[in-house]
This record gives sequence, structure tokens and C-alpha cells, in this order.
Amino acid sequence: MAFWTDGLAPEPKRQFRFKVNFPGMPDGGTWYARSATKPTFAVSQSEHKFLNHTFYYPGKVTWNTVTISFADPANPDATAGLLRMFTASGYRVPDGGIIDHKDLQTLGKENSTNALGQVHIQGLNEEGKVIEEWILNNAFVVGFTLNDYSYEGEDLSTVDCELRFDWASFDNSMSGAANKFKINTLGGATDIPLGSNPAGTPGFSGGGIDGRFTDASET
Repeated sequence: MAFWTDGLAPEPKRQFRFKVNFPGMPDGGTWYARSATKPTFAVSQSEHKFLNHTFYYPGKVTWNTVTISFADPANPDATAGLLRMFTASGYRVPDGGIIDHKDLQTLGKENSTNALGQVHIQGLNEEGKVIEEWILNNAFVVGFTLNDYSYEGEDLSTVDCELRFDWASFDNSMSGAANKFKINTLGGATDIPLGSNPAGTPGFSGGGIDGRFTDASET
């Protein structure tokens, strides 16, 4: 039954019901995060032309960057937290000359991902319980934007942090959804059996090793 016809049905997902866990930030950034873009991906395409026809073939998958926006409280200081994280990633300001090898340090993936930690973006229901979770694997900071000072404005100061990652894991196995799905490792998925389905309604079983949804009629 559709969620809008049954007052007892679970509510649909809402934009404002979410929290983030950003390990590199004080308190995980949870209570001063303002917004977070969900992971998205793009698939490249190759084409073959024959006469006046064009045929397309899917290619490689690229996950797009995610941006998390924070209010910038004075304590803890979000700006200082991100700059400290960036320094831990290997960035050095060339202001003291070259004294030893540490002054020649540059950004590296291991340091960058360790400084940030594993970022979680969680969707919540009306009871505050997690119903879905995105995990950004091997994430690191690629952009850092502060809003401006202005005598004309009274808005809160904000910090936007853009993240690049290799792939995102998704898990809604803790929800009451009929089509539960969990991708927890690179190239892998967890089967989550489903119960019976209403008559005439296609069912889905959480993907096999390829992580795809399978229509019940195929099984």
C-alpha cells in the first residue's frame, strides 16, 4: 500500500533527517553538519556507428565527489579542525626553509585517508534510528571553502569540505524496507532474504556477488 494512503505506513525518507560521522573533525562533525550530498556515480560510454545508427556500450564507473557543509562554531573550531587534518595529510607550508626530510613531505593517499577517517552519512527515521547508511571508502579532502566575512550579512559562518573517494558502500539492512540491500566490500554484496510479496507485485532479493537486484520472477 502506498505510504500516503495509510497513516500507519512508514514515512518516506526526509531530507532533514540525517547525521554524519566525520572522524577527522571534533565530535565527528555530527552536531554542526548542515548538509551532505549523497554519493553519485557516472558511467562512461563507448559508441559504435553503423550507417545512420549509433549503438552505445557502458564503460567504466567513476564515483563523483561529495560535499559536506558545516557550521563553523568557535568551539570546537571547524576551520582549525580541517586545517589540522590537511596538515596531517602531508601538506607543509614552505616558510622555514629545509631543515630535515619532514620539510620535504607532500600529500600522500595513506596519510590523507588516515587523517580523514571513514566518513559515514546516515539517513534517520522519525524515531532517530538509522535506516540507511553510506560509507565513503578511502576518502580524502580535495576542496575546502569558507564563506566570506560581510557587514551586510548575519548568517552563520560555514565550511564546505569536498571529498574524493574510491567507491561508496550502501546499507539499508537495518530498515524495514522490502528490498534490503547491502554492499559492504569492493565488488561484493550481502544476500538479504525477503519475505513473501503481495500478489502481482514484483519482489526483489538483495544482489548476489555482483550486487544487483534480482526480480523474483527470475528465481
